[in-house]
Amino acid sequence: MFFWQALMLLSVAANLSAQITWTGIYDFEIKKGGKDSKPESNKVTNENLQLSVRNLQLFLNAEVTEDIVFAAKISTDARAGSDATDIRLELANVTFLNIFGEHLNVSAGKILTPFGAFTKRQLSPDNPLIGIPLFFYYATNVSPLSGYLDSGGVLLAQSLYGGRLSTVYYGGYYTGVEVFGTLADELFSYDVAVMNAPLSAPNSAINLDKNLAFHGRVALRPAIWGELGASFSTGSFLQSGPVNALFSSKGGIVKFTQQTFGLDLVLSYLYYELNAEYIRNQYNAPYIVYDFTINPPYKSGLTGSDQISLKNDELLVDLKIDFFPGFYAAGRLNLLTFGNITDPATASGTFGNQVRWDRNVTRTEIVVGYKPVRNVLVKLGYQWTRVDVNPRPDLNVAATQVSVTF
Repeated sequence: MFFWQALMLLSVAANLSAQITWTGIYDFEIKKGGKDSKPESNKVTNENLQLSVRNLQLFLNAEVTEDIVFAAKISTDARAGSDATDIRLELANVTFLNIFGEHLNVSAGKILTPFGAFTKRQLSPDNPLIGIPLFFYYATNVSPLSGYLDSGGVLLAQSLYGGRLSTVYYGGYYTGVEVFGTLADELFSYDVAVMNAPLSAPNSAINLDKNLAFHGRVALRPAIWGELGASFSTGSFLQSGPVNALFSSKGGIVKFTQQTFGLDLVLSYLYYELNAEYIRNQYNAPYIVYDFTINPPYKSGLTGSDQISLKNDELLVDLKIDFFPGFYAAGRLNLLTFGNITDPATASGTFGNQVRWDRNVTRTEIVVGYKPVRNVLVKLGYQWTRVDVNPRPDLNVAATQVSVTF
């Protein structure tokens, strides 16, 4: 209650000196997942039929002056697949426009990462599918506290090692300073930012080690029907804690980095729109194992080096076709593949051999969408997921989504 009262007071106070605009998005979903469904794998809590409020998002925009704008987003997004009850301030920043015409603008605060293209079309009215890409939430075998997780580490990840990381932390919101603009009559655009943390960091509002992270994207737009972008991000992903305190005398944890490179493409012509994105991600990670004979009971499980290179590649291709007024069909192909490492787990049957550091994932999705009126979008879809492991988990999802903008 205090949160909403404070919000109303801020709105009234701000309205005395700036023009306030409120907009919002409400999403309701019906989902039926396979028997192995779980939030970190397919965003469904379990195999039962789920009726849920996916999120309610409120957007505030305040024009302080013609060239100074404040923006904020308040979300009740349901990350765990249940009703949306967790209220968060996901976005809050001030932007100084036209410092040097359209060539130079600056934002400061909690901002959306410039990396990639999907982050800018993640909201349900802009996303033609119901699901979101694997790189946004799919939990992989790497931890923010201990680095690479073997099979035993995966079981203890949530209780001891701070969970498991996805390539981009869900939502893509980080605290930092951003500089962006366009050149050559909008033929070329750039967007670079200094952030507290790299893409995977779950605590993106706090700098948990010594160095800041870099996020950036440049793009070429030769015509209104197409754009090609390239992105890069780097920063230390490990969070300081008792689990990795053993590195405090070995140069600290700053050397354990996440480095991510991306390419994105958008092509649109008449009734067709294609969005494609490729990501190459690499963690330079430690491998920490539990050892009850020492205190604290953690040590490096590597010999000859204190880090291991964990690489993965991700591909996203979305195709949307408008085939009748108000109706469209869309399809998605989403791949997540993992590189090989020399298995460092001494208790493993593949110790010393080349193995993938996680299981490859292939996901496809189809959706039919309909807009009965301008501000309402109804989607009906089905999603197939194949994980390269035996027995294969059943993570398929049938879903309906209703989105209302206001």
